Amino acid sequence: MAEKGRKFVMAFSIYLLAKQVLNIMLGESIFSLVLPAAISVFLYLNLWEYTNYAAAALITLVALRYLPDNLRGLPSTWLYLTEGILDIGVSAVLILSQDIRAYFNKSE
Repeated sequence: MAEKGRKFVMAFSIYLLAKQVLNIMLGESIFSLVLPAAISVFLYLNLWEYTNYAAAALITLVALRYLPDNLRGLPSTWLYLTEGILDIGVSAVLILSQDIRAYFNKSE
């Protein structure tokens, strides 16, 4: 279970970084890569039992922060809205997946 959770975490980390690189190519500042990189590093290092919950909260907060603007700007912001929906899905899996919880729970 924990190995499968580790694979999920790696896939989510790659998604967060790739998404932000795309956003940089679309005009975002290079500094916007800091938060996704930090989340990815902390998820990968697995230093704290509740890292998945903290990462899910940060990812969701960022998605919700931009949601009103993405909805107002439709249809030109459909890509950003899709990213936000995927981000919320990633957050849900980080919280609900037994495999991910097994990966972060060091006592198992």
